[in-house]
Amino acid sequence: MERKKQKGGQLIKTVLVMYIVTGLLLIALAFLVSKVDKEEMVAKVGVIVIYVISCMLGGYIVGKMKKTRKFLWGLLAGTAYVVILLAIGLVICRGSLPEPMTSITTIAVCMGAGMLGGMIS
Repeated sequence: MERKKQKGGQLIKTVLVMYIVTGLLLIALAFLVSKVDKEEMVAKVGVIVIYVISCMLGGYIVGKMKKTRKFLWGLLAGTAYVVILLAIGLVICRGSLPEPMTSITTIAVCMGAGMLGGMIS
């Protein structure tokens, strides 16, 4: 039982690190967007890049911790990240999600990047 708590704790800590990195990168992106002309395009691309960086980092970290089935742990980290992201979006938008294609793309990017991070760990 104690071992299961430790495994879950490592994943929670990893997802927390992922969100801290996301927050810091979003602050940098906000600064960058204020300095460029095509603000909307830079913001859209920047958010996707931030998802990839955060999920790959999370997958890498959890893969290093787990040592076996790294790609599955990375996939799980990316999935946890996107589930929390969508839950927060639902709360903020009062029950409405973005366009289905946007949601599907976000899910695929986060899960794939997490799995890739786990594989390279």
